Amino acid sequence: MAPHPRRAPLSGELAQRVVDLIAPTISHNINVMDEHGTIIACLDPDRLGTLHRGAQRVIAEGRGVLVTQPRPGTADRPGANEPLMVDGSLRGVVGVTGDPKEVAPLARIVALTVQLLIAQEHEQDTATRRHTEARDLVAALAAGTTEPAEAEARLRAAGLAPPWSLTLWADPEPRPDASAAPPYLSEAVAARVNALDGGRAAVLYGALWLVGSGAAAEEQQGLPPGTRRTATETTHDAAVLLAHAEESRALCRYAGLIPVPGGRPWSRELAVAVAHLPPRTLARLARTAAPLTAAQRESADAVATTASVQAAADALYVHRNTLLQRMGRIRSATGLDLRRADHLATLRMALYAHTALGG
Repeated sequence: MAPHPRRAPLSGELAQRVVDLIAPTISHNINVMDEHGTIIACLDPDRLGTLHRGAQRVIAEGRGVLVTQPRPGTADRPGANEPLMVDGSLRGVVGVTGDPKEVAPLARIVALTVQLLIAQEHEQDTATRRHTEARDLVAALAAGTTEPAEAEARLRAAGLAPPWSLTLWADPEPRPDASAAPPYLSEAVAARVNALDGGRAAVLYGALWLVGSGAAAEEQQGLPPGTRRTATETTHDAAVLLAHAEESRALCRYAGLIPVPGGRPWSRELAVAVAHLPPRTLARLARTAAPLTAAQRESADAVATTASVQAAADALYVHRNTLLQRMGRIRSATGLDLRRADHLATLRMALYAHTALGG
């Protein structure tokens, strides 16, 4: 049975960690040899890097071998040697030093233990590497310096084929301290996503990001229904995805700009524009909207997102005259006339600014 030709070599560092873990539980020395029979882990540092002839026989024959009379001039010691199988292929040999007949049953148990521990370490290493790669991918997309060709190469290297989507989740209650984010916006949630195919997730800038392959995610396991969320449409264009990622990074500055599903009408373009405003401008606009009541804010949204005053009144389920009265009060409170397009645009920005600052 030959070692799998495409597998990476067994790590000596990993093998030594396993040997150090097992050794205190038995009264015999343990060796781990690689697929060439070289000792890569043991309790005797002088034997590291030496060739083990018994291990070579195990590799050649694909079965356990007892060493009763070591050849002179070799690193072999009396003992039992068993194949080390990892992921279904012969990756090395485990040897236990001692009376061959006495340690043969023990060697089989130790080999199985080493096999299980190495498989577990590989799984953990793979999960950690995938999680790190996901974070690097999201950071590169949001950086604002990545070119579309590089972004597409990164996405494909992560196993994400077009069309792509980007979804952003944030805390329903904006918090000034990002470290106080709730547990469902944590690295553990991102790690669960990264363990699966079809998406890569990372917690960055106080939000949970998911880059997906295929349709945009409508929900994420483990996240409450009221969690703020913004999703892109799917796209085959890496440049479009990069634009959405940069916009999402801007929105993370003010979690209140990220919409709550089923909440007030939301414009990505307007939210992103407000997120880029200088802090003093943002505060000034927020003060403009601060005097308005909830009904007046709802009325302004309705006027901005419908074709006429009558359509806005119908959307609010109020009489047209009632809406006109509210518009008059809004003008008295803010100096802005909702019948003028420029004033309406300013008021909408003021409403977004007020929300961004926790209003």
